[in-house]
Amino acid sequence: MTLFETATATHAQLQAASQADVQDELMSRGRTVRGDIMSAAEHLKAVQSYRLTLGRTDAPTLDTRAIRQAIGRFRGALSRSGPKALQQQSAATLQKVVTEQTRRLDRWVKSTWRENFAAAEELLERANSADLHGPITDRVRVRNRARTIEAVRSMDPIRERSALESHLKATGLSACIERVNGLIEELHDALTAIDRDQAAMAPEVRAAIQRAASDDGLPLSEVTPELMAALRSAGVLDDLVVRRS
Repeated sequence: MTLFETATATHAQLQAASQADVQDELMSRGRTVRGDIMSAAEHLKAVQSYRLTLGRTDAPTLDTRAIRQAIGRFRGALSRSGPKALQQQSAATLQKVVTEQTRRLDRWVKSTWRENFAAAEELLERANSADLHGPITDRVRVRNRARTIEAVRSMDPIRERSALESHLKATGLSACIERVNGLIEELHDALTAIDRDQAAMAPEVRAAIQRAASDDGLPLSEVTPELMAALRSAGVLDDLVVRRS
């Protein structure tokens, strides 16, 4: 007996109960139990689709024995007691088991989803560092890509699918993953462009930037008109600010 079949059996009992003289509390309880079971079954189906889309050979570790036992006991109670089984311990136990196993699914999904961003970890660290100088267009590109990657990395690709697709401007999980990979590549390219521009800077400009980023900073007395001109020409003058030591 699967979760779907259990939900169907519960629905049949509710239909029978609706034709009998039963209290509203029992009907409400029945709808809650059936809703929990059906939601868990649908989520399990979605996780399976997610796993296949990612091409993973592993699967979330579920306590199938606990699930089978809980379903069996609840089914037995339904057979013996009809709708009244919905108010018995077997129904509460099944709900508890379903909740626990659903949480396992969610943890597995979250863990496997974040693995798609492993290649972006160092890039994001660099993008968020203070050592990011170069043309404003490249810096804006870096920060925009980094913000999007960080936002979607923390999402649940199943429960927050709509928000994920909206952030990535993509439809479907496969398209979202493809877009994530594209963003990571774009972030890498933008950072590479900044590194290339920095390498092409005059030695005195690179030295000034490095000193400005240090704990001691760059003394204002050492900022000569010639250095100001070089910094302006390199497009990094506005990156530097004056602060009291």
